[in-house]
Amino acid sequence: MPKINNTDRAYSTKDICSLLSIHKSTVRRWVLDGTLPQPIKIGRSTRFLKSEIDQIINQKKSERNEVAA
Repeated sequence: MPKINNTDRAYSTKDICSLLSIHKSTVRRWVLDGTLPQPIKIGRSTRFLKSEIDQIINQKKSERNEVAA
């Protein structure tokens, strides 16, 4: 289970779509293939932790920089 701190924001699927400029079906597919972390469920709501999304983005940036070097 992901560790949640008091300042961690929870993104909705709509927020993720806007942030990454992708469709909601892409969010689902990326969760299934492991590109995005599993969301947490709060009632019927699906939420992604900002810290985990930031970690994925930073990891992809590092991978990009390694390939360019």
